[in-house]
Order: sequence, then structure tokens, then C-alpha cells
Amino acid sequence: MVQLEEVEDQDLVREQPGPYEEEEDDDYTDTDDDFPSTLAPSETALDRIYALKDIIPPSTRRSLTTTSSKVYSALKSSALFSGQALYVLSTGGLMVLVPYMMAMLEEQQIVEMEREQKAREMGSEIMSPGAQAGGMPGAPGARASL
Repeated sequence: MVQLEEVEDQDLVREQPGPYEEEEDDDYTDTDDDFPSTLAPSETALDRIYALKDIIPPSTRRSLTTTSSKVYSALKSSALFSGQALYVLSTGGLMVLVPYMMAMLEEQQIVEMEREQKAREMGSEIMSPGAQAGGMPGAPGARASL
């Protein structure tokens, strides 16, 4: 007959080191036990996300794919069109507005020069009140005496 004898494992029987019951460890936090890793060592998060495709039926997946590709192509074509339109408007504006602004600046300079000339003429008339325009030889409107 076989006789069974119980053998005690000494590692299981001895007390494990840890905080005592009467001590309070408010500042101690163990983050390893708070969020246990549920991923297997060979399984990645991408593998789990890829495995979720079986939850969505094929017809729904097909319609989602079609809708998303249509939205993507519409956004892409509208972005290309708006970029081209912006390029055409900006270059056209530069080609029209730069010469126009240069002509306006030139016209303003001519008007300013005319004002300065009139101011000089008015200043010379004020400086010599007895002189007339016809009294200066060589001046326009002067009479030649014979």
C-alpha cells in the first residue's frame, strides 16, 4: 500500500515582506497593479484594432470605405481648385495692381511738383510786389521795347 506524506513548501508558508497593518503609507502607490497589461507579449495594439474588423459587417465596411474615399477625393479636388484659383487671382492682381499703383504714384508726384511750382511763383510775387509779370525781360507775356 502507498502511504502519502504532506510536504510543506517553505516559500509559501513564510510571511511576505510588506507594510505592516498599523502603519499608514499614504504616499506609496503601486502603479504596476493598477493597470495590468492585457496584451499578450506577441500581440500589439495594431493587431487588436485590426481584429475589430470582424465586428463590423462587410456591407457596412464597404459603405464606410466608399463614403470616406468620396469625401477624401472631394476634399482633395476642392483644395487643388482653391489653390489654383488663389494662384490665378494673386498673380492677376499683382500684374494689374502693381502698374496701377506705379502710375498713381507718378501722378501724385507730378501733382506735388505742380503745387511746389505754384508756391514758388506765389512766393516770388509776394517778395517783389511792384514787379509785374510783363516787367521782367524774357518772362512770358513780356513786351519787347523798340
